[in-house]
Amino acid sequence: MAIELKPEQVKQLKEQLAEANRNSHFVIISAISKKEHSGVDMVTDWNNYLNMKSTNGDNFDFRIIRDILPITDNLVYWAVAQQNLHSATVQGDQDEQAVDDLEFYTGKVMEENKVRA
Repeated sequence: MAIELKPEQVKQLKEQLAEANRNSHFVIISAISKKEHSGVDMVTDWNNYLNMKSTNGDNFDFRIIRDILPITDNLVYWAVAQQNLHSATVQGDQDEQAVDDLEFYTGKVMEENKVRA
């Protein structure tokens, strides 16, 4: 994977995630299309989950699979991957590495929280 962090960076980012966690804790959710009956599991925070549920509730059934995720190294890498993909998207880039990183670290977070990837 393309994301390389030094131990002090991981520690600092864990502290930042712990602070963010106080405002909107991290969860693993499932979003199932009402039309296609297919779904996706994802890592997000509570406020984003509520936002998705209120804006897309007509098209998707949302449910929480794991609530209040622990702040781990994998969650740190997931957050960095999420930010990298967001930045690339805002800039209009098609960054396949960012997509791959997000998929990889989402899988790692799911695995450590005993959710099928």
